[in-house]
Amino acid sequence: ARAPAARATPHPQTLSTDMCARAGTGASAAASAAGGRAVLFVLLAASLAATAQESKCQCEMCGVPGGRKSMVAGHVVETEPRPGDPRPYPPKDDSHVRNDTTVHMLLSAFRDPRCGQTVANAFLRARHPERIHVGIVQQNLPDKDNFDCIAVYCELMKAEGHAKCPYLERLEIVRVDASQSKGPIWARAIGAALVRPKHEFCMQVDAHVDFMEHYDAALMKMWALAENEYAVLSTYVGNVKQDLSKSGHVLIGHPYYEIPFICSTIVGGHGVVRNSQATGAYCLPRPHLSFTWAAGWSFAKCHFERNVPNDPFLEGMFDGEEFSRMLRLWTHGYDVYTPHRPVVFHDYTHGRPWQQGRESTWNGNPPGLPYAKRRYFSLVDKKGAEHVELGPYGLGSQRSIDQYIEFAGIDPRTSLFLNKDNCGKLKYVPFIEDPNKVKSVMPPYPVELPGALSKAHEEEVPSIDLKYVEYAHEMITIEKLQEPTISHKQQKN
Repeated sequence: ARAPAARATPHPQTLSTDMCARAGTGASAAASAAGGRAVLFVLLAASLAATAQESKCQCEMCGVPGGRKSMVAGHVVETEPRPGDPRPYPPKDDSHVRNDTTVHMLLSAFRDPRCGQTVANAFLRARHPERIHVGIVQQNLPDKDNFDCIAVYCELMKAEGHAKCPYLERLEIVRVDASQSKGPIWARAIGAALVRPKHEFCMQVDAHVDFMEHYDAALMKMWALAENEYAVLSTYVGNVKQDLSKSGHVLIGHPYYEIPFICSTIVGGHGVVRNSQATGAYCLPRPHLSFTWAAGWSFAKCHFERNVPNDPFLEGMFDGEEFSRMLRLWTHGYDVYTPHRPVVFHDYTHGRPWQQGRESTWNGNPPGLPYAKRRYFSLVDKKGAEHVELGPYGLGSQRSIDQYIEFAGIDPRTSLFLNKDNCGKLKYVPFIEDPNKVKSVMPPYPVELPGALSKAHEEEVPSIDLKYVEYAHEMITIEKLQEPTISHKQQKN
């Protein structure tokens, strides 16, 4: 099984591209970007003509006699509840089947021009781009980073044939001086200010990702299959370099529909809980209940973001980000499901020359780190820890820490993984619903925003050095020309 590294990089918004033999002029950048997807699709047509006979699903769920059963971490798992098992609260409305339902993407970028390509990908890969909204937290050094996420996006969309920069009315951005950055949780928390009442589904991603073709429709179907109003889809994401084709078709995991599944935790920095490496799951017919949440990709109703917002006071923390939010969301009555198909793909490439001096420059020990650790240990009820008032960033009242220990086999009080061997075998834990949660409002950001909030359509697009457009576009030029052995259409079925 593929086992993607468990947050192995020092920052989720790490940067990298191969800058060898790059002219970097505005003309070459525009020409490179203009090659874009149009030329690639011509090449794909030729590639498809030479493709060998298509493979077929080899799973029992596909009706294959003797096919592989649904498995997680090498164990056969049940994918349907048994009669009499408790069931989650079903979806409250039909928003997941409507084509006009808004999807709001939460994106934080640390000195990363690929942010603009990620925004472009979000619109270009969507079946219904008119419903996509994006909230950006950009952390740049004004004297060194002569690029802007929205400006790079506009140049890339111009190369795709748009005379005017499209969808600006759906873009909002907070521009922060990167010298004031205080870590990934702090940055993601700023994005809470960009979640509006009209936003129905929210998706958190990193600043350098691409998406499966028609990902928006696919995610709605996946979320619906969980049959849970409080479902959160999340797992580690694939590698854009090897797992996604130029046309947005999934190359990885066939013929058994393999997907990364996080099955354990370890003790990380400062003695906190962090996710371990992923194992593999196979032949899942629907999203599968999990006990971990991944910060690099998360999809849920936006009331999740409003009820369990990122804690802006966890300054300087990296380890502990995922587990602290997992514990909070679970005690608030939310459930994490590993999706049964890959949808989001990350650019994991490192060492490109333009990145030099940009990686991990937020690290160090900000003054708020000791307080952040006290908040974490108060949250998880560590023995002897100082009690800290957490406000809207504390645990919920729908489930308890003791219930989580029994459910997951992870003791947050000691940071120990108890080896209960229950990954993939979890049973839904019922709770008494608070019906007000689905109507909740975002708590106000507790301090003054550290940067200016702008609506993209109300401002002039900033001027940039166009070489950064080329740097951003390189993220998708590394995608493969080949098509999957099982067609995209068949995969979706």
